[in-house]
Amino acid sequence: MRTQKPLIIANTKSYIRNLKDFYKLQDKIWQLLDKDSYTYMCAVPSALITSIANEEYKAFSVGSQGFETYENGAFTGQNTLENIIEAGAAFVIVGHSEERKFLAEGDDIVNLKVKKSLSKNFRTVLCVGENQRNNEDYFEVIKNSLYLDLQDINKKNLDKLVIAYEPLWAIGAVTPATSEQAQETIILIRRTLVEMYGIDNAKKIKVIYGGAVSEENASKFINEATADGVLVGRACMDADRFASIVNDLYR
Repeated sequence: MRTQKPLIIANTKSYIRNLKDFYKLQDKIWQLLDKDSYTYMCAVPSALITSIANEEYKAFSVGSQGFETYENGAFTGQNTLENIIEAGAAFVIVGHSEERKFLAEGDDIVNLKVKKSLSKNFRTVLCVGENQRNNEDYFEVIKNSLYLDLQDINKKNLDKLVIAYEPLWAIGAVTPATSEQAQETIILIRRTLVEMYGIDNAKKIKVIYGGAVSEENASKFINEATADGVLVGRACMDADRFASIVNDLYR
């Protein structure tokens, strides 16, 4: 029996069309979930953080899908870390594959964001993953990313850090990653964290899985791949699917 509940992080991406439908979705999820097991974190677009965070009914912590590295100043259209915290965010996702792709964010930018976020003792979800699995060097790709993304971070706040293993080749794929593939990489991530911070500090960091998570495979990532939780994308916008994932993981 688990002594600690899995961590479930929902990433709504830009699927929210309007708050009315989003609230209806959350209400339906609430009705479908086992009430004593309802705990999860939900990342929403920055413009919606305050409205959703102020809803009294919600039973999840609201987070941001990202922020810019700028300090507050003359940067029109940009959201700083201070902005999202003030808006009501309780956590932030950093280094997501879509930001790395569409915004061309390299490990240097991701590292700046992780350092800035952890320096505020702010819960930070760092996404890492490889582009392809048939490359013999994919382990080294992930290990190097961890060293670059976590360079010179505030080690005192490692309990605020979550690593999300997110294989890019599995996102939206017809054939997602298997529990065996996820397990070997999660083991690599944990061993690398031990190398970097020692076993006691490494234990403070949760390692979760993200990438085509569904009601069919979510529990396998927890029970077989030994992940501490899951990062759910598209499925979090379907009440029946998401409730099935949450209920199964919390049993």
